[in-house]
Formats: sequence, C-alpha cells, structure tokens
Amino acid sequence: MRHWFSCAIAISVGLLSVPVSATSYLPVTFDDLVKQADVIFVGDVVDARAFTLRTRRNTLVKTRVTFRVADPLYGTTSIVEVFDFLGGEADGIGMAVAGMPTFRVGDRRVVFAHRRSSINPIVGFTQGLLQVRRDTNGIDRVLTLEGAPLTRTENIGSSPQMSLDTNISMRLSDFRDRVARALAEAHKP
Repeated sequence: MRHWFSCAIAISVGLLSVPVSATSYLPVTFDDLVKQADVIFVGDVVDARAFTLRTRRNTLVKTRVTFRVADPLYGTTSIVEVFDFLGGEADGIGMAVAGMPTFRVGDRRVVFAHRRSSINPIVGFTQGLLQVRRDTNGIDRVLTLEGAPLTRTENIGSSPQMSLDTNISMRLSDFRDRVARALAEAHKP
C-alpha cells in the first residue's frame, strides 16, 4: 500500500511539471473542414458584441459575432449568420480563452462552422476561419487566419508558407470552386 501511495505521488508531481495548453486541437484538412461544417460561407463581420450569461454557478462572458453573408456556399440561404464564442469583456467582467479567434467589424472571412452548441462554432477551432483580402490588382485572395498565403487547399492543416506577398494566395473564386467540388464529392449518393 505504501509503495502504491509513493508511486501515485511521483506520478502526480511528474504530471504537474508537464506544460498544459488550455486550447489545443488537431490539424484538420480541407476535406475535414468541408465534411464537418454545417454551414460554409464568405461573409463580412458587421457586429461583434460581448455579453454576460448567468449560470447557476457563475457568470460567463460570450461574444456574439454577426456576419453579413456575401456568398453562401453551403448550409445557409440567410443574409445574416450569428455565432457565439466563449470569452470577451462585458459588464466589467473579462474572460479570455487561449487561441480563440477575435473579430473586428469589417473583417472579411471564409467561415466553416457547425451549429451545435460549443465554446467555438468554427470547425478546427480557428482552422475553419480564413481571411479574404483584396490584392494590389483588385483580386480577392484567401489567407490563413494568421495572414499566411494559402496557395492550395491541400495546405490547410499543415505549416503555413511564410511570405508577405499575398498575390501568391489562391483567388477566392478558385477557392470557392474547390469548396463546391469537395461538397459534391462529400455528398455523393
């Protein structure tokens, strides 16, 4: 019995020394994004507002993000989509979740999301949220959330290419076509 107790203490101390990340997730591929998403669209953030939610035990802070849907790709015919994310600052209470995406009015995004209740509706936590930026030639391009150029859909879930030249990123029109092909493949009878 004494040996078991000593082993339990040694294991506990060892576990305490292992760094733990509050938010970790496995990389998802482009096909995973398409298959796991209930809704896919290109949209603009028109509102991002934090609010408090009282529960039996405490008060949570969530941020409600409203998107104007510019291009519905799958799962929506609405002109507006609204999602709640855990965290934010409201009524003098702040709550932060490591790695949670943040939003500003005017952000243009490609969104792969699920509708079930969760702390974050984005597929792959942040991986299903991509930037759309217009390049110097007036062409809409797709980048990772961190701003790295996305040259091929197969690069989703892998280490991003480091380049400041957004002109090498996929055109939004090409990305949209790739999503349509993947949806057709995923939903084949």
